[in-house]
Amino acid sequence: MSGSRRCAAGWALAGLLLMGLSAGSQAANTALPVRGLIVRGLIVQLRDAPAHQAMLDAPDAQVANSAGGPSAAELKRADGLRWARLMGATGLTRQASAPSLQPVGRAAQRLRWDTPPDAATLARWQTLLAARPEVAWVVPDTLEPRLQSEPAVPDDPLFAGQDQQWWLQPVSGSNSLPLAARLRGVPGVQTAWSRSTGDAGPVIAVLDTGLTAHPEFDSARLLPGYDMVSDWDASAGRGYANDGDGRDADPADPGDWVDSADQSADAGRFGSCSLQGSSWHGTTVTGIIAASSNNALGVAGLNWGVRILPVRVAGKCGATVSDIVDGMRWAAGLQVCKRWTDGNTASGCAEWAPVNPTPARVVNISFGGASACNAAYQGAIDELWALGVLVVAAGGNDHASPSRPANCQHVLGVAALNRDGFKASYSNFGSALALATVGGDDTSGRWGSLLADGGLLTLGNSGSTTPGLPGYGRHTGTSFAAPVVAGVAAQMLSLAPTLDAAGLLQGLSASARPHVASSLMSVCSAANPGRCVCTTATCGAGILDADQALRYAQLTTQSQAYQAPNWAAVQIDTSELRAAAALGQDREAATSEDGATSGGTGNSAGSSSAGGGSLDGLELAALATLLLLQALGQRLKPARKRSRAPPPSES
Repeated sequence: MSGSRRCAAGWALAGLLLMGLSAGSQAANTALPVRGLIVRGLIVQLRDAPAHQAMLDAPDAQVANSAGGPSAAELKRADGLRWARLMGATGLTRQASAPSLQPVGRAAQRLRWDTPPDAATLARWQTLLAARPEVAWVVPDTLEPRLQSEPAVPDDPLFAGQDQQWWLQPVSGSNSLPLAARLRGVPGVQTAWSRSTGDAGPVIAVLDTGLTAHPEFDSARLLPGYDMVSDWDASAGRGYANDGDGRDADPADPGDWVDSADQSADAGRFGSCSLQGSSWHGTTVTGIIAASSNNALGVAGLNWGVRILPVRVAGKCGATVSDIVDGMRWAAGLQVCKRWTDGNTASGCAEWAPVNPTPARVVNISFGGASACNAAYQGAIDELWALGVLVVAAGGNDHASPSRPANCQHVLGVAALNRDGFKASYSNFGSALALATVGGDDTSGRWGSLLADGGLLTLGNSGSTTPGLPGYGRHTGTSFAAPVVAGVAAQMLSLAPTLDAAGLLQGLSASARPHVASSLMSVCSAANPGRCVCTTATCGAGILDADQALRYAQLTTQSQAYQAPNWAAVQIDTSELRAAAALGQDREAATSEDGATSGGTGNSAGSSSAGGGSLDGLELAALATLLLLQALGQRLKPARKRSRAPPPSES
């Protein structure tokens, strides 16, 4: 289905918005010009702005400020005056519909209109705000799409015969073997299990669409997460949240479908979004990491012990930057706002979310936008990096430059590979990425029919709108390469708990296998963006090697230096590749003027530009698996409780 195609009609809004950005001296204050954004507001930070937490009315905040500094009340009053002067000077308060202020990140404010202005008006406000000397930066609050490609349909003998999770099996294969027996791009997780299968010490936060009930989720490993999706119009009974309210303590996935009824009822909110079924993207990403293993049912997960912190940041149409930023911060144990007041005062938080009692050590983000990293993202990422938290992000799937936040500093951005080790047709590439691993390779591109690998088999759901039966499916996209890396990072922490974000990044990079080579395939470049040979300049340090990454962690605990093996060079020269090369290169050079690409989802069906939520809704559950699950009806009932996913009527 076309559920994960980009919300094409809405992407024009970003072009109009960004044409209004000022240049020259204001370049440092404004977002870089990009295409493909749905903008719902602006995120603004004043120079030397106090942290929101410092302005809390709680007694501990007052005590903290009493040691020689201004009190919380004084900070709040001073910050409120600064905002009042700014709003007056720019003319924002003189509008018929003045924006309200909502705390976002550490010290920024989101300017939110009840009815968002049109693109030209938003561009004008952004330019006016960026020109003010008291403004440190201003960026659009855009919708960021889910990073998933069209699931591959196992409808032919090659797919039907591949009912195993080849992406978890040992590295193996040679040019003389058939495609199904060649696993030169996999991380070798099964080999790494001899060192560790993971334990309950580390926590991975999955920032995604939330979770659905599944018998393969162990309730003991699912922590009480949070729903950060804030867009909900109570009076109209609709919004991106699709669960009856804004932010709350329930990270269940109610479904992210968009239909014609949504667009008819609220064209301003949904008119630019693609019509699509629900994706259950968060269930799939979590299943790759933590599906129950060794339980005589279904599939295995990569990490058998890690605890999962589900943080719902995406609903219908995707995820806003502000919700992703606050989701990152909450996952790491930092304070964020739950509910905002009406009005335009700086102290615009009516209720603060409870602080997360189980901070994550690794944060997985499989959403992103086709644009440069902005200050809102980078500020939150820097906070997490300082706390030792590693952010792992999907590199995107528009076969072009990396998406955000994978292109931000202090982020481990991931490219997706074919099972044979070369770049998957859809995957983005570029120097901002840190590592590559399998993400499944679909049938897109000229070579797809010859080289597609069937995708990664893991969890899913059969519902087209609201949650249906739990099931299994094959999936492709950098969305699913990223959690493979995140799961291995958590295994490293089980062996070496003192590793911080820099140590994890160093270990994963140093232990990576060299990229494969081939005389039949050119290196990745703007002129050759499809299936291609990766280099350290385009797909990171190398191919993720789970066993060597865990060896690095073990040596760290023994205060010993790691030395990589003397890796043998791998040359890809197969009959399928020779036949593919005879067709010409897999994809032609991109024709876009600026080369901007999505952090998105992958190929013909997953290519999503920066904003709003190109979401894949189709779950390709194998018939035999669905029949098995239906036969296990009694087992499904307690599983719904274990996964904390209530029926849609209770969402």
